Amino acid sequence: MLNEISFEAGSLETMIERLFKTMNSIDQQWSKKVEPASQKQIHVLEEIADLKQHGKSIPYAYLLFLEEMGQNDNGLLEQEWDGYTEVNIDSILRDYLRYIDEFDIDMNEYMLFSTHWSESVLFLKLTEGENPPVYKFDGQLFSGSFENYLFQMAFRKVEDTQFLYQIEFVASPKRFREILSEKSVQNIQWTTQMELIEYLLEPYQLQKTWFSDEVHFYGISSEYIIHVDLSWALNITVSSDNHSVFQKMSRSLARLFGIQPKHYKKFNKAE
Repeated sequence: MLNEISFEAGSLETMIERLFKTMNSIDQQWSKKVEPASQKQIHVLEEIADLKQHGKSIPYAYLLFLEEMGQNDNGLLEQEWDGYTEVNIDSILRDYLRYIDEFDIDMNEYMLFSTHWSESVLFLKLTEGENPPVYKFDGQLFSGSFENYLFQMAFRKVEDTQFLYQIEFVASPKRFREILSEKSVQNIQWTTQMELIEYLLEPYQLQKTWFSDEVHFYGISSEYIIHVDLSWALNITVSSDNHSVFQKMSRSLARLFGIQPKHYKKFNKAE
């Protein structure tokens, strides 16, 4: 099944085309249901974000998104948090200044693109190029680039719709610090947290996806996929159709990280 889902790397100019290919391999009708933002809406966003005054423009990667699916992305980015994230341009225009004021955001540096009822909002860093990284409301890095973020959410759609079994391991910030401390006394050479994660996962011989970054690791094997999220502390998700392989991986990761599974799901793909 994974061989039928495309996660092609390429130039920024081909980002939307490649994303459509990925999502259409999951749902053949997906791209037919997206709706672009109008040029008028995009212009209003530029004005509300006060971009010209600061000598800025909408980052090219985000502009491509707006021009193809800014009004309706057919649920792609709404998956974030609990599925009630708002990224359509109407919501962004309505709430932009309120969130900027509430979080005391420097409009010369950040641009809001995702809101949530719990105030878990996401920003693009305007000072870091045409494909900027994504930051959380608390100033922490959330994704290495906007392009990465789009394909990371596509991967999440694969996790949640294409497999029978899924299990999640969650370590609190305190427990994650303990894990890092435990590993630091071992003979492991690592500088960043993600370097350590990748070292620990080497024996599993996973194919690392191109949209993995400092915050997220996405790996693919012939029997399962795995996602490690360090944006909060440590969150590991494994999805598979093979129950015996799934159970083996669950036991192995529990031993490796010293944490027990928190969530287990069995999906009915026929639904």
